[in-house]
Amino acid sequence: MVDTAVDTAADKVANKASATTRLREVIAQIHAAQKCSDEPASASVSDPANPGMAALKPALADTSDGWRDVRRLLVAPLVREGKFAPAMDALDILIAQYPSRVDDRRLLVSLLGRTEQWDRAITEADAAAAIEPDNAALHGVRIQVRVQAGRVAEAAEIARATLPLAQREPAEAYYWLMAFVRNGDASEAAQIAAALDAAKLPNARVATMAVRALLDDGRNAASIQLGDAALAAGHDCAPLRASLGQAHLRRGTEADRKTHALTHFEAGLAAAPTDVRLLSLYGETLLRAGRYKEAAPPLAKVIELAPELEQTRALYARALRYTLQYDDAADQMVKLVEKSPDKLLWQRAAIGALSQAGRKAEAESLFTKYLAQRGAKLPPTFQEALDQMEQRLDTAPIPKARMDWAWSLRSDTSIDRATWERRARWGHLVDHLLFDWLECREEQAEEAMQMLGELDTGERFFAPLLASGRGVVVATAHVGPMYAGLMALELLGIPSRWLATAPSIAQSSYAAALISTADQTEAQVAKACMRALGAGNVLCLAIDGAANPAAPRTHFEGQEVTYSSFAAHLAHRQGVPSVFYTPRWENGKVAYTLEMLPSVAPGEDADTYAQRWQKAYFERLREHVAGPPENLRLSGGIWRHVSAADRSAQP
Repeated sequence: MVDTAVDTAADKVANKASATTRLREVIAQIHAAQKCSDEPASASVSDPANPGMAALKPALADTSDGWRDVRRLLVAPLVREGKFAPAMDALDILIAQYPSRVDDRRLLVSLLGRTEQWDRAITEADAAAAIEPDNAALHGVRIQVRVQAGRVAEAAEIARATLPLAQREPAEAYYWLMAFVRNGDASEAAQIAAALDAAKLPNARVATMAVRALLDDGRNAASIQLGDAALAAGHDCAPLRASLGQAHLRRGTEADRKTHALTHFEAGLAAAPTDVRLLSLYGETLLRAGRYKEAAPPLAKVIELAPELEQTRALYARALRYTLQYDDAADQMVKLVEKSPDKLLWQRAAIGALSQAGRKAEAESLFTKYLAQRGAKLPPTFQEALDQMEQRLDTAPIPKARMDWAWSLRSDTSIDRATWERRARWGHLVDHLLFDWLECREEQAEEAMQMLGELDTGERFFAPLLASGRGVVVATAHVGPMYAGLMALELLGIPSRWLATAPSIAQSSYAAALISTADQTEAQVAKACMRALGAGNVLCLAIDGAANPAAPRTHFEGQEVTYSSFAAHLAHRQGVPSVFYTPRWENGKVAYTLEMLPSVAPGEDADTYAQRWQKAYFERLREHVAGPPENLRLSGGIWRHVSAADRSAQP
């Protein structure tokens, strides 16, 4: 009896050894067939060129833990060699033999993803998570593979349904954050991020996505605080630096824009010197800080690495312009026009760049094409254009932050938000229509002039100011029907010059009244302004607008707005009166607000006067933006840098 038991145990050991030997022989056979195959990555169970794969299943069935040898000796080498098809076949056999092993399914999901077999990958990921439903990592795989497959909404739904797992396992929170961020569910992602313990951030990947989630939800200060904690914990990486730099730009103080953001971008580039996103952010931030020479190299590098990025090429052209490389700047803008010939923004910028480079013939040819393209989109009459505008109100591209800010400044609190917004959108669209009509339908300009109201008041206002033969500085802003001003002064016959972004080659009847900022240096513009005043002209300047990307800003009603003290200093230096002017709608016609701005007091120095002048200007502008919403305009000037209120304090 004892001998029989010993023999039985020995037989089991021998059988196990024999089965293991047989399994390893089959594995060796599979490898040998792979080496002989012309297309080694395609051999599968049914492939007659690899009979060893067909023998794997029965050989595996004869062992108790043969999965170890299959994973170590077969699957791992095949994956290292990039032979994914036979590796997946082997994993299919393993899963059939050991259905409760989640590691095999997880590796199979990875390989299916690498070969873009998304439906199978999702099925296997779901099957693995069903085996261990409390395993956060497996649900993270479910979310990740759906994001990779482009099924982002599904990924977000799974993240929403399994949220307690992410809250319990912060190290896996990346996948939940990613799903919500990619699906545009900023508040849900931010709630996960805000719940993380800043002193115990698990890794750089979670920290980076959490900072981005807070930033996307408008929690700028919170994202900076969390990012700084991540750096203090040693979780430094290029993506984190990119998000932190953007958070500082979003917060937007002068130190943020000119120091803190650049510090993070520089640190990120030290770790990832060819990162296109970081290079773009770094170059643009340098440009907007007025460091033009330093901005050009990183922007040029982006163009080299990713020539399809149009916005970056446009920024590079601006850097070239402000380093006086006018011909190179024009070349860059021409490339943009060639790549996107129907994009009007690039055409207008290219016209200015070509003019500044002295390439007048090219500029004129492009300007003719530019006007024709815009004119072709206009209806036959101005009235028809107005009628069509009603159908476009809901699609007017106005950022929500601008709407929110303007809404907070209104004086009429009885109006409902929906009605107020429609009127604001109408004012936005009608001013741009006036611009298009004046430039593209000059022969029909009188149709637009029918919108002008009574002009005698304006004539009486300016007559005594101009009687002395001196000029007048007129300060306006990007509000109301801006472009109606040109029509009014032309009808009145008042000698005037306007600072404008229109290129000098413009050929309309009012072109002679323009001082172009598009193709002249700041010094040239300043000299032209002084000549205009010396010649007794009304000189009109939008104080809140500037072509320079590094134009100075100041605070106005809780926002940073572009503001130039040039007009105030010009009035002081030239000894001329200055006027606050804004066009507005009144009973369906364009009317005008005209009010005197402070005069220079005896012995008053320029800086003191400029401060007094600025205060008066903004008081009058505040009154205007508090009025009817159709008089806001909501683009350019004071609206350009409007940002949403920081939501960091919200739960």
